[in-house]
Amino acid sequence: MTDTTDRSATLPADDPVGRRQFDLELFLTLNAEYEDKRLVPRPRSMAHSELTDQAARRATSISKRVDLEGRRVLEIGSGRGHLGQQLVDRFGAEYVGVDVVEYRDWAATTGPGVDLLRRDISTEDSDDLGQFDVIVSLAVLEHVVHPHSMLKSMFERLRPGGVAYLAANLYRGPKASHRYRQVYFPWPHLLFGDEVWREFYRKVHDRDETFSWVNKLTYAQYLTYFDMLGFRQRKVWLTPSTFDADFYARFEDVLSRYPRFDLSHDFIYAVLERPEVPIPAAETERRQLRAQVERLNRELAAIRRSTSWRVTAPLRAVTKRRGR
Repeated sequence: MTDTTDRSATLPADDPVGRRQFDLELFLTLNAEYEDKRLVPRPRSMAHSELTDQAARRATSISKRVDLEGRRVLEIGSGRGHLGQQLVDRFGAEYVGVDVVEYRDWAATTGPGVDLLRRDISTEDSDDLGQFDVIVSLAVLEHVVHPHSMLKSMFERLRPGGVAYLAANLYRGPKASHRYRQVYFPWPHLLFGDEVWREFYRKVHDRDETFSWVNKLTYAQYLTYFDMLGFRQRKVWLTPSTFDADFYARFEDVLSRYPRFDLSHDFIYAVLERPEVPIPAAETERRQLRAQVERLNRELAAIRRSTSWRVTAPLRAVTKRRGR
């Protein structure tokens, strides 16, 4: 995933350098500056005990919004299967977990009521799995190349009346690089291209790596997909992130390409129901049209704020007078 955007931009007038390049030197400078005020001060451990505790907290959170007692549950992006054990032990659920990779831990995790499979349900037929009362997917959708296909497959795997509980990291949020253990400042994936990231990892960590691949689906686009596919939205919410106004001001020339609202939120959460009776087509069409109008209005507003719009204003005025 190569970013070919021109990353050079003029510094504030009082900056003695006179010209800024989004290069390794700037990357290292920002990382050193933020080392004592890290974006994520205490990242979670990947130790078994920590993952088990996290799964317990997640199961509790989900149970506050979704009935899990005795339900047949599918988790998409099961990882090592810790959540499955919690759902079976605490709620008597029947659990199936799927992931695009097979983990060595699965042998120890699989047991009565817990079934773990290697499967990409966004691209592979999954009719053999049957239907489920509940589908859970946590911090997985952002890594899916075709999120619409994934959501469509989720809808099909839900029984009528079934409920999906989803959480996805949003690309424009400050932590979406997923590299906050080594990179401490906000929005690094929006400021620096792949090659600078690789230079950083080779120089500092002696390995070839870049930021995590995250699709660019926005909050508004998720809502559009939910409507298009026929989900009933029981509840949708966002997790706000601390907005670093000073950092934003320093790099506004780049970051202002994105709405501040999007830059200020990390995750979208959704509790979605597959209706017992499909939502009428006319209502779905109205929702889609409203979403398209809202998108076009946002695009028009962005155009009118752009430099090119201001520069061409005199030409449009002349053309308008001639048209009269």
